[in-house]
Amino acid sequence: MEPYVVRQGDYLAKLAYQFGFDAGAIWNDGKNAQLRELRPNQNILNPTDILYIPNQADKTPVTQSLSTGTTNAFVSDPPTVNVAIRFLDAPFASQAYSVAELPQLVGLTTGQDGTATLSIPITLDSFTIAFTESGMSFAFDVGCLDPIDTLSGIFQRLQNLGYIDPDAASDPPDMDVMRAALRAFKAASQDASSSPPSSSDGGASSQESTDSADDSSDDADTSSDDAGLTDDGKLDDATSNDLVTAHCC
Repeated sequence: MEPYVVRQGDYLAKLAYQFGFDAGAIWNDGKNAQLRELRPNQNILNPTDILYIPNQADKTPVTQSLSTGTTNAFVSDPPTVNVAIRFLDAPFASQAYSVAELPQLVGLTTGQDGTATLSIPITLDSFTIAFTESGMSFAFDVGCLDPIDTLSGIFQRLQNLGYIDPDAASDPPDMDVMRAALRAFKAASQDASSSPPSSSDGGASSQESTDSADDSSDDADTSSDDAGLTDDGKLDDATSNDLVTAHCC
């Protein structure tokens, strides 16, 4: 076994295909026990995580017999991975959509809760969902969601839910912006009659959602309220669970 440093966009199923190993066997190998404990979801890894994979130098290349003077055809059939994306705005429920990068996917419609469910090739790094009626489109990067116990992972979920402006700087994330967003998220979660911000899991948001985070910080004394986010970038368990549930993963 040899160490592999996880990069942005990597997830276990993709790496298994790329390096030719059994995902389940490698993930459950004793060498990866520490990573399993750190990352409960094998497909939400963090850049710089260390995953032990089979030694690539020991692999025997796959060969094919060719006949000279003839045409030899080869077909690549990569495996697929299921993706579910929930759009929070009511107008996206039960709506027809297409995926520009995958023209073979036809007749797709979001569910009554606004969820788009599709299978994409494991080699696809990004894709675009375009809604037929409104013409609106949303771009998605595959495998780029960071774990919830990282600042970038918290930032991404709040941004995707519409509590942080899509143009806000994320490297490094602004703690004041994140805490204001968390306060707005908690306030909306506690108010059963409150509508979610105008946003989707694709990272779109409206000016109203940004204003709600600002207003939340103005209306209350936040000098001693860390919104569940400590100075070292850790969420308390309750806030973490609520944010993961709202974001779906």
